[in-house]
Amino acid sequence: MGLLFETSPVEWLTMAIILFTSVWYYFKSEYSFWKKKGVRFISPVIPFGNIKDMILLRKATGEMLKVLYDEFPEEPFVGTYELTKPMLIIRDPELIKRVTVKDFSYFQDRGVPVNEELEPLGSHLLNLTGKKWRTLRSKLTPTFTSGKIKMMFHLMIECAEQLKDYLEKPAQNGEILEMKEAVAKYSTNVIGLCAFGLQFNAINESDSEFRRIGRRVFETSVIAAELRMLQSAYPSAMKIFPMKIVPDEVNKHVIRTVKEVMEYREKNNVSRNDFMQLLIELKNKGRVHDDEPVKSEDKLDRTSHKETETNVDFTETLLASQAFIFFLAGFETSSTTLSFCLHELALNPEVQERLREEIDSTLEKYEGKITYDAIHSMSYLDKVVDETLRKYPPIPVLLRVVTKPYVIPGSSVHLDVGMKVLVPIYALHHDPKYFPEPEVFNPENFSDERKAKRPHHAYLPFGDGPRVCIGLRFGLLQTKVGLTFLLSKFKFSVCEKTEVPLKLDPKAVITAVTTGIWLRINKRSDS
Repeated sequence: MGLLFETSPVEWLTMAIILFTSVWYYFKSEYSFWKKKGVRFISPVIPFGNIKDMILLRKATGEMLKVLYDEFPEEPFVGTYELTKPMLIIRDPELIKRVTVKDFSYFQDRGVPVNEELEPLGSHLLNLTGKKWRTLRSKLTPTFTSGKIKMMFHLMIECAEQLKDYLEKPAQNGEILEMKEAVAKYSTNVIGLCAFGLQFNAINESDSEFRRIGRRVFETSVIAAELRMLQSAYPSAMKIFPMKIVPDEVNKHVIRTVKEVMEYREKNNVSRNDFMQLLIELKNKGRVHDDEPVKSEDKLDRTSHKETETNVDFTETLLASQAFIFFLAGFETSSTTLSFCLHELALNPEVQERLREEIDSTLEKYEGKITYDAIHSMSYLDKVVDETLRKYPPIPVLLRVVTKPYVIPGSSVHLDVGMKVLVPIYALHHDPKYFPEPEVFNPENFSDERKAKRPHHAYLPFGDGPRVCIGLRFGLLQTKVGLTFLLSKFKFSVCEKTEVPLKLDPKAVITAVTTGIWLRINKRSDS
């Protein structure tokens, strides 16, 4: 202790200089990675690398990556740093196709660190890696065929009717509503019926338990957001700073609910056309009965790669994990897309009216009923939803990790195992090269003519390849059913609380806003 007090100012200064020089050389060495590789890179800032605005919560993930994406507009890929860890941003749609589809075996993992002991619901498709992911994906894919989704359609209609009834009174009075919460109630009920076979009553009960669970999972504090970013860059930090993404209360409630539903059905010989029944089939038989011929959009999934499959023990926790991610992904992405869509329709009344006219004319053909075929016959509805997903992609970036050494085609750049590769979806969707005037909401971006001129991999709201969102058709159908019901009965307009432009939440994992989506709702005068 005495030595500290006996140290002279010169010695303190010398130690400080040595420490500063050592730190400076450490960062300089770490930040020389891309220069040595011969890859154009964005100059990093000590100690943030290239994610300063994200660390300081100044920009949402998608917006920050767009800044990096725009730095070298002619480059097919760009080197960046996540703190001190190198990452590669892929800009070229053809190279994106290689990463997600053609050369998928080199990039098959997402690289999301998960502690399964700490997070019992973390063993779901989004997080699993290697053979275990491939096996489970292959066995779960038949649960999301168009035929099985069609069997759940009537449940979506039931929930949309409940949403319509819930909005009748505020619409009669021309009230101002926060639409994200309103449509989240609808999405929660849809997932309740289609995944769990349960009435969650999120619309009629202000404090529905599963609606509260949904809010808890996606409510992110500043500290949690910062720890998540630290763990992303340094997975070993999970041991030092263990952080549960899913609260204990949520873990216990979901596992208990799945267990009780399964036990009740098996004990009472109850069978329903829902996701839970398919999980029971998976548990008892090790697979889901696939009653449809292979369709082109399913080929990547249904190429089962049996030579790489591994034995999977379908425990209650593993099955609960799949039900949990179905719940989270299903209600949050669909409700976010639906609320963003209503926001844009309120700002663009001519688009809203044109879509309403298509809905009216379609319902006339189907005797006033919203049927499965009616939904799929509306081309302008498709364009409006696609344009919403373009401007507000639920997942702003695809993350892949190199799983086998890879050489980027047409270059001498070698990517080592463990390297992170990013596909900046939000940036691609806002690139004027692919979407003229990207900040303008224009459904004609998805006319046949424009789609033919655009690279397929410039638009990836659900990813692509074997890791494409397994429930994308379910989510799209759920969104379109809700939108059709709402526009057939109500009109939406901006109000004094409507935020223009919307401010994206920098703490959120998925694309979300900070202040909610506030609109005025009125009954149609001709309804």
